[in-house]
Amino acid sequence: MIKIIVFISGRGSNLKALLKNENEYQICHVISDKPDIEGLAVAQAHEVINSYINWQDRSRAERIATDIINNEAPDLIVLAGFMKILSTEFTEKFRNRIINIHPSLLPDYPGLNTHQRVLDDNQTIHGATVHYVDGLLDHGQTISQTHISVNHNDTAETLANKLITKEHKLLTQTVCLIANQQIYWHNNCLLYNGKALTKPLVIE
Repeated sequence: MIKIIVFISGRGSNLKALLKNENEYQICHVISDKPDIEGLAVAQAHEVINSYINWQDRSRAERIATDIINNEAPDLIVLAGFMKILSTEFTEKFRNRIINIHPSLLPDYPGLNTHQRVLDDNQTIHGATVHYVDGLLDHGQTISQTHISVNHNDTAETLANKLITKEHKLLTQTVCLIANQQIYWHNNCLLYNGKALTKPLVIE
């Protein structure tokens, strides 16, 4: 069973989903860049070790996070609604071990306010992406995606509500695929069941 550290910044809805499916992996630590958030209460309720790190000084925060990671020795680091950009130095230190879930069909719409930007561009399809993390914003090898339809009467709020349960499924199933070694790195190539993953897996 693989060990996972989860980074959060808010209510922890993806963390809840991961905890509900904690059969093939173990969440050993939750790290937040904000104190007194719902996500930390979720971790505490599930008796998961948790830490708040003040991220105003990124270098200091990343040193503390690195110490925790080195002590816990996780197989995977999951950014589940973590709203800070990690430095290239940090992501290189844990290369091919950090994944992130982002509410758009990357490479389209990196960054914030994805739902409104999709509406502003009159897109008809929206979704979410799980990808490996590098030093660039919402960048790195894409692993999997899920999709929703955009209707003419949708708002940013309705899109977020439609997408969130699919995000939970996307993240948990992707983590399970990594835990079961169906998705893995070999010679800097990401493989799925032994074959190069040349396009995102679709998990609906």
